[in-house]
Amino acid sequence: MNARFGEYLSYLAGVRNLSPRSISSYRRDLALFESWLAGRDPLTAEGRDVLLFVSSLGEDGYDPSSVNRTLAALRGFYRYAIRFGVLEEDPASEIKNLKTAKRLPRFLFAEEAERLCELPSAAIPDTDASGPGEAGTTATKGRMPRLPWPVRDRALFYALYTSGCRVSEIASLKMGDFGPGYRWAIVRGKGRKERRVFLSAKARAALSDYLAERASMLGRMRDKSASAKSVFLSARGNPLSVRGIQYILSRYTDADPALSAVSPHAFRHSFATTLLSGGADIRVVQEMLGHSSVSTTQRYTHVTRERLTALYHQAHPHG
Repeated sequence: MNARFGEYLSYLAGVRNLSPRSISSYRRDLALFESWLAGRDPLTAEGRDVLLFVSSLGEDGYDPSSVNRTLAALRGFYRYAIRFGVLEEDPASEIKNLKTAKRLPRFLFAEEAERLCELPSAAIPDTDASGPGEAGTTATKGRMPRLPWPVRDRALFYALYTSGCRVSEIASLKMGDFGPGYRWAIVRGKGRKERRVFLSAKARAALSDYLAERASMLGRMRDKSASAKSVFLSARGNPLSVRGIQYILSRYTDADPALSAVSPHAFRHSFATTLLSGGADIRVVQEMLGHSSVSTTQRYTHVTRERLTALYHQAHPHG
């Protein structure tokens, strides 16, 4: 990668404390511009170059949100260059974002989220298995297919739903992050900012059941140094990744058409919607979600209002 881009990425990681996932995203976006420049120094680019680059992304089929994200990465790079005195003007400053369709976040009502959290309870255990990860995957008619570790999955789903955490925050959760009785935990969000999140009674009970099995599994492992700190593990004893959590959830939602297309992030949206529907102060919800701006949290009020309006027209005789 271009040395100037490399320096910027090092700055984002070392000074701005961006997560490895964010750094990877910035790297991909900057690599697109580097490829388009075909060897030119990015500091020699002009506004016309950035505009032509953005146009080329559209012609290549990139959706507006992806183009805007790439443009944001370029703006950040050029602001960095100006701040440290290697550039005088930002060639991307006059380039406007593309218009994107406003999409409301996918969420579940409380009873739907509860049903999803309890789906692992219906998973059929393999009585011949000697531990997590040895269960089969054959589906029985009208019942949940056999899945490797339903006790873990139930704890995972309840933790996601009742804490409002991002999936990456749950994936990076460590045993030492919990408070007494697993009532709360300290998580590290965007920019590695710490905040306290809370777990419901059901989440704590599910977590207790899972941790007992987790301890038993680790006790059978020879090398458990890499896994002992992470809370949520795979059936082989490795820390779960974000993609791993996505895959686990899909194993359950694929078996239930009513929950198809539900992503792990829907738990977070459901958490916010449930609190706001129950009358929680928006500033409190903002703090619990770790949003830097209340405007990000406000979109959940739109979700609540639109859903309530739809229910009114559907159920009221004069609706």
